[in-house]
Amino acid sequence: MAKTIDVNLLNPFISATLECLQQMAQAKPERKRVFVKTDPLMHGDICGIIGMTNGITGSCVVSFPEMLARRIVARLLSDDPATIAAGMVEDGIGEVANMVAGGAKRKFIDTPYRFDISTPTVVHGEPVKLFNPADTVAIACEFTADPAWPETFLIEVALRPTDK
Repeated sequence: MAKTIDVNLLNPFISATLECLQQMAQAKPERKRVFVKTDPLMHGDICGIIGMTNGITGSCVVSFPEMLARRIVARLLSDDPATIAAGMVEDGIGEVANMVAGGAKRKFIDTPYRFDISTPTVVHGEPVKLFNPADTVAIACEFTADPAWPETFLIEVALRPTDK
């Protein structure tokens, strides 16, 4: 029997991420591709990780290359990406992950899905690896954040699949 992930569990995280970047950083994200992610290597140097428990088990990760994270946080703060301190970039991506978690949780209100979302954790370094439990399936969506920026970011949702 094939293992699947209900798209209704993915879309709230994707739309919450895109809304956050559009509203807070005036970005214009565009989807590049969607794929099943099988390796632990994260797409970028800085990741916001949101855990899910108590009904749905898994995680959502927003992963950014260093320069893209700086550009986004600079827009959040109306600052220059070249002069922002690393700590501010980490805090800014933490805030993005927090807004994604809250936005996604809100989108689940009128659905049958009930679960808890953790306070996001930020990991910064190169290379970042995230080892999901063996019984999860990770779906990744790659986006450009803005037509003026060459870098891409990834939204990865890893969940325990259901039998279909």
